[in-house]
Amino acid sequence: MTTRIPRNAKKVFYANETVTREDGTKFAGREQRSTTFREARKFLDDLGAPGNVTCWTAASNQTSAYATRHADGSWTALNWFTGTWEPID
Repeated sequence: MTTRIPRNAKKVFYANETVTREDGTKFAGREQRSTTFREARKFLDDLGAPGNVTCWTAASNQTSAYATRHADGSWTALNWFTGTWEPID
């Protein structure tokens, strides 16, 4: 599925699948850009694979960690105030 990102988007979410080889090394697999976290989360849930979601913002022009999908299907998100990862539904 291809998501069209508008040129004037203020925020873009990048969902990256994490692939683990037999020797234990990890690398990024498939990727999708989305305008909402819901779309990025659905992409990783549909793959059934662990991965990460990062968020790029136009205001700072930086990409920051946002959420992680674990192998068991659970999600954790970064709490910006405490700097800790907390479970989300």
